[in-house]
Amino acid sequence: MAAKNDHFIFYIAFVTMICCYFLPNRSWVEAQRGGFSVELIHRDSPKFPFFNQLETTSERTINALRRSIARLSRFTPTYISKTGAQSDIRTNQGEYLMNISIGTPPFEILAIADTGSDLIWTQCHPCAHCYKQDAPLFDPKSSYTYRKLPCSSRQCQTFPDHSCSIEANETCLYSISYGDKSFSNGDLAIDTITLGSSTGGPTVTLPKTIIGCGHNNEGSFSEKGSGIIGLGGGAVSLISQMSSLISGKFSYCLVPFFSESGVSQINFGTNAAVSGSGVVSTPLIKKPPEVFYFLTLEAISVDDDKLEFTGSSLGTSEGNIIIDSGTTLTLFPQDFYSKLEASSLRLCYEAKRTDELRVPNITMHFRNADVKLSPLNTFLLVSEDISCFTFSSFQGLAIYGDLAQMNFLVGYDIENQVVSFKPTQCN
Repeated sequence: MAAKNDHFIFYIAFVTMICCYFLPNRSWVEAQRGGFSVELIHRDSPKFPFFNQLETTSERTINALRRSIARLSRFTPTYISKTGAQSDIRTNQGEYLMNISIGTPPFEILAIADTGSDLIWTQCHPCAHCYKQDAPLFDPKSSYTYRKLPCSSRQCQTFPDHSCSIEANETCLYSISYGDKSFSNGDLAIDTITLGSSTGGPTVTLPKTIIGCGHNNEGSFSEKGSGIIGLGGGAVSLISQMSSLISGKFSYCLVPFFSESGVSQINFGTNAAVSGSGVVSTPLIKKPPEVFYFLTLEAISVDDDKLEFTGSSLGTSEGNIIIDSGTTLTLFPQDFYSKLEASSLRLCYEAKRTDELRVPNITMHFRNADVKLSPLNTFLLVSEDISCFTFSSFQGLAIYGDLAQMNFLVGYDIENQVVSFKPTQCN
């Protein structure tokens, strides 16, 4: 009984964990015609270069919990006025690290692939105050395609309350901060980004891409990463900057948590189509802040018990939940979560594998789209023989996390404002 209580206490503390995911290539004309895809490697997969073989399943889960708390606390970035190509994504500290190159000649970096932010930034020389990173810093002087943006430029005006450096000939300065007080300050610039594959596949180059060259950065960032690659809906995210080239379409298929293969894919352009039997689609809601992807959840069914979703701090009707591949658990306001928990019988079950679980069937009723989840989506192995519920409560917010998205092909069509789901064996 004591052991079971310990598992229950652990689960109560088990607020959220984190994951996230990304690009092959030819010329852009070919990429537009045929689309392109990229591998995503989960941090807890043996395929991950920094995989720790000494960690147990429960230790990986606990570590993911700790990382996840930091993720949630900085979920909402705010801007402050202050002076057919492939890329690998490797995860660290619960975040997927995307392998890209900046500049000409290309300078390779690893940066967090983040669907919850937009700016692409990396730590740069000279660095007045940078967090420790294992890899060398990017030196903009070594790239002949690097250009600082003047304050008068259209790109600079993209940033609300941007500031200008009088000492640096009216250079446009950016400052971005996150809820956990992490931040990056530096020059807003343009340079060539190259998306390539470490497996020897072709590459794609993106000239004149807006980036942040960070000279003053601090916070809960890993030494393995050099910055952030924003994949959200904001104007300067990587997705938005190449939106016309991919017709606003991308999709991903996430392999199960702790999967030995550990390789997922994110697809762009025509490769991102989600079609065929079993596809359901729901409207993508445009609302501020534009960086997030909002859906409308109408109800959740637990077996035959249908619970109407009463809304969250995001609203009571349209756009009341965020879909995010970078948040592990699915989160709801406390009042609704309490009803859901009561309908789910127990929070934790004894089982060594999810296919041994006998748990309630849960269906997410998004607008026009009923998404039936499997035990794999709703219960996670937190120790060698205990699986616990992957839904929890969090400060009035509603987030559809990545555990609920595993083994689904999830497609985003930003031009037509729709998100589609198709049950798929992502392995």
